[in-house]
Amino acid sequence: MNPTWAFFSLQGRMRRRDYWLWNIVLGMIQWPAMMYIFQGGTGALSILASIVMFISTWSNLAMDIKRLRDRDMPPWWIGMSLLPLTNILPLILVSAVFRLVVLGILDGTPGPNRYGPDPKGRGGKPPSNDSKPKDEAVFEG
Repeated sequence: MNPTWAFFSLQGRMRRRDYWLWNIVLGMIQWPAMMYIFQGGTGALSILASIVMFISTWSNLAMDIKRLRDRDMPPWWIGMSLLPLTNILPLILVSAVFRLVVLGILDGTPGPNRYGPDPKGRGGKPPSNDSKPKDEAVFEG
């Protein structure tokens, strides 16, 4: 699988295996940058670490959107996992469980769905063009 597509594209679907693989790779990139920032690093290296964190945040969002699409769910569901930004502990728990179950455990929709072909290559009748969600215009390239 192409890392550029995995980390930056908002198009298509991503199977669980690839979601976990790329999240592990991304975590190995994020962790040192995050630790450097949180330990009060300064100078040019802290700017680089901040850029890495910004880019990796986009990458997490892109992979989450593709994973939601594999579950045949519109990308706005990602908002459920962003609610914890309000620092309310119960929402953090709900968000973590949602992301773990829906994105990391449940299998994708078998066969093609409105977001594209099955990344596992399972057959099925492709959806008609009129089944494309109206709220997706922002995410189309």
